Amino acid sequence: MLVLPAACLLGTSPALYAQQTQNKETQHETVVVTANRVARTVDETLAPVSVLTRQDIERLQAQSLPDLLRGLPGVSFANNGGPGKATSLFLRGTNSDHVLVLVDGFKIGSATSGGASLQDIPVDQIERIEIVRGPRASLYGSDAIGGVIQIFTRKGQQAPGFALTSGSRHTFGASAQGGFGSKDLWASAGVKTDTTRGINVCQGTTSASCSPDRDGYANTAFNLHAGAHLTDKLDAELIALQIDNHNEFDGSSQDNADGRQQVFGGTFNYQALDRWLSSLRIGQTTDDSRNYLGERYKSRFTTRRDSLNWQNDIELAAGHQLVAGVDLTREKILSTTNYAVRSRTNNAVFLQYLADIGAFSAQLSGRRDNNEQFGSHNTGGLATGYTFSKWLRLTASYATAFKAPTFNQLYFPSYGTATLQPEKSRNREIGAGGAVGNGKWQLSVFDNHINQLIVTDPVSFTAVNLSSARIHGIELSAEQQFGQTRVAASTTLQNPKDHSGSNTEGNLLVRRARQMARVDVDHDLGAWSVGSSWNGVGKRYDNDTSANTIVHLGGYSTWDLRTEYRIDKSWRVQLRGENVFNKRYETAYLYNQTGAGVFVTLRYQAL
Repeated sequence: MLVLPAACLLGTSPALYAQQTQNKETQHETVVVTANRVARTVDETLAPVSVLTRQDIERLQAQSLPDLLRGLPGVSFANNGGPGKATSLFLRGTNSDHVLVLVDGFKIGSATSGGASLQDIPVDQIERIEIVRGPRASLYGSDAIGGVIQIFTRKGQQAPGFALTSGSRHTFGASAQGGFGSKDLWASAGVKTDTTRGINVCQGTTSASCSPDRDGYANTAFNLHAGAHLTDKLDAELIALQIDNHNEFDGSSQDNADGRQQVFGGTFNYQALDRWLSSLRIGQTTDDSRNYLGERYKSRFTTRRDSLNWQNDIELAAGHQLVAGVDLTREKILSTTNYAVRSRTNNAVFLQYLADIGAFSAQLSGRRDNNEQFGSHNTGGLATGYTFSKWLRLTASYATAFKAPTFNQLYFPSYGTATLQPEKSRNREIGAGGAVGNGKWQLSVFDNHINQLIVTDPVSFTAVNLSSARIHGIELSAEQQFGQTRVAASTTLQNPKDHSGSNTEGNLLVRRARQMARVDVDHDLGAWSVGSSWNGVGKRYDNDTSANTIVHLGGYSTWDLRTEYRIDKSWRVQLRGENVFNKRYETAYLYNQTGAGVFVTLRYQAL
């Protein structure tokens, strides 16, 4: 877990950052900003949160962001055929478009499909990841029914470093990162490139659209950060991220694509008063896909999202904080497909009150969104917690959320339904957690009711509203340090089911399992370290809820092994064995997954 991050994590000014943390019990607590839009320690945050730091990313040696996240509490994936292929994330059993994904505070993803291309974001350019489980619509608006994932890219006055990776399936990767500056002016940049021959995406013997060939993937990314301390009261920060990829897959109408993701934005922080920080964030994100059949151009889907956020963090008194702001967003679709509507705006105001009174904590939030297509929606959240000791803290919360339909769900020819209603949810949750010895544990019990859930009709193959779905479950995670050995484990038991009261009542939602688990073990041997990760997923169904037993995806488990040798303080060699028992399994019907693989990485970091 992370020691206190730099004050510029989200552009927070040094003065307010010091003020926000002055009452912390220790300067080595993990601080998160996604759960409440302001810096709070994990112990102060009443929502269940998982954090992966740069140290965790390098220790786990994952080759992709989905590999890094899979099996964490509430997290599961469906992948269409290996590295770089379309990947859907299901958080707590909600739909794949029910997770808001932010990069350095800016929303990414497609407004047509509704999802973010997590498989394209290179892990070598990530500094840390925060995963907040449960609805956060009262702070972030639409999309946050299942939770929020925020990715912070690497930045700061870093000494130069690089990494080279080679391995199975003709995989090669190279990355470099560095920065310079002073306390008043700094800049950093990074570049990353990956290529792989890939695997045969799907089973050609069972589908006419599959061909028995390997489907490769290539990815190049660049990121830039710059910041300046303009005056004693004013800071500014600039971010730029561009990811380009070429992806091969199987299909009768198109079989390869060029993709691009961009994030451009700036943040200005003004310390209006000693207890009042005002922040302005302006940016644009782009999600672009151009599709081909061979070399023939077939289609294009592009989302451009302009956003402006004005947030005010006010310390009312010791232990009492107010967070208020305005979010303005405009989405525009550029596509060869004829959408009846190609743009929409969403304007919102939000307010949050945070209180810490002795052992008691409370968080109250509310938001009003005015969507150009669907009118006004009010969402709210209330959470309370009481700390009995460092070994035990109890929490309880209630939150509402909504999700506006995507452009595909509304207008895609022969699929979209223009009369769709927004999805709405109500989530109740209780939790417990604490510290034991050199470790900690966390337990959450949740019950999420989603009305007007958008699914695909099995007869017309169009988007329709399902009257009701219910997802209830338990998450348990724990980690402990035994001398030089670290053990971390988590399990999720959930029931993501149709709750419509019709003849499909009780059937599982598509591609969602009821059981998921993960165990990580790492041991330090001085210059050497060794580790393993085990990931298990229960059975799922890859068809609509009306015929829940037809397309069955069996449960599976995979095992990864890793080792590292530290040559000196700057040089390291890493070796990772992926799916070492060569388990054959599917996360999406007919789509193959990677078998056993071996990867070697050489890392250098100047001191």
